[in-house]
Amino acid sequence: MKKHTKTIVMMLFMVVVLVGVYLAITRRNKEETSTDEAAARSVHDMTETQKLIAESAYRDYPSTPVQLLKYYNEITICFYNEDYTEDELRSLAVISRKMLDDELVALQTDSEYFEQLKKDIANLKLQGDYGTTIYKIDVTPSMDVEYFEHEGYECARLHDTFTMKQMVSGTIYYPVVRYIYVMRRDDDGHWKILGFKKEEEGAESASGNPLPNVGL
Repeated sequence: MKKHTKTIVMMLFMVVVLVGVYLAITRRNKEETSTDEAAARSVHDMTETQKLIAESAYRDYPSTPVQLLKYYNEITICFYNEDYTEDELRSLAVISRKMLDDELVALQTDSEYFEQLKKDIANLKLQGDYGTTIYKIDVTPSMDVEYFEHEGYECARLHDTFTMKQMVSGTIYYPVVRYIYVMRRDDDGHWKILGFKKEEEGAESASGNPLPNVGL
């Protein structure tokens, strides 16, 4: 009888332990799921500007001229299309400036670059009935990038085609602006933007960022 009672007690003890382990695992899974869901909601609620800023510390530096220009374009679209705080704009400017060649960076201080960038953005937003935005940007395909050597450095020439969107007197227009970019590979093997100009005008932007001047 005592042996039977002891067996029952042991079985009950094991059931309690198993239930406790199950509840602990369930609670932990719920907490992890809740954390994952909260993180997913947080990312979903972020603007494109905030996403770019958040991921910049973990993003590998582009390995080709085309990849660099596409990344640069992501930031350019945020400059001209997105809403952001001044601190967010400054963070974006810091990221974009890291893509410029030292020779181009040396033309302006960080403060001058940022102030000119704000003027460029403001100017574009004054064009058209409700301002002008970037509709899309097309980059030269990798196979069409022109590589050449200059003063001992490997360089590349490629194009960016901006399709803008603006309304003038109630009519929507999609003006196109094309830029020529020249990049140079630095001593660390990173491609950097050495300069660019509008193909049809030969005009360069003072901020080191493309300014699609498309007023009709």
